[in-house]
Amino acid sequence: MKKGFRIALIVWTILMLTLSSLPDMQAPELFPKYSDKIVHFIEFLIWGMLFMMMLKQEDRIGNVWGALLFVLIFGSILGIVEEFHQMFVSGRSADIRDLAADIGGVLIASLIFRIFYRKPRYYLPRRS
Repeated sequence: MKKGFRIALIVWTILMLTLSSLPDMQAPELFPKYSDKIVHFIEFLIWGMLFMMMLKQEDRIGNVWGALLFVLIFGSILGIVEEFHQMFVSGRSADIRDLAADIGGVLIASLIFRIFYRKPRYYLPRRS
């Protein structure tokens, strides 16, 4: 199935945006002070990996650095939209540190993908 990671990416994005729409969502007091930044980082790390895997699965990576830049730009825009959206949710606020964690997650996902990325090899049958 060539659309598996695309479906996973769409579901994950909808889940992220739905959770960011919940009002007054706070971490329990037993968590460290900036644990929400870790959550932002991890959710965008997963989003970035899903996006890169979708591009790979659908054979849309011609230049891996171009693909990484595309994912980073698109992830940054998604982070900006999410933080802007939270300005209008009761009990939530936009935070530049959350945005930095979002972008950091996408950046690290892209770099991890780059480290482990292998171009598909197409083998031609040998002639006898």
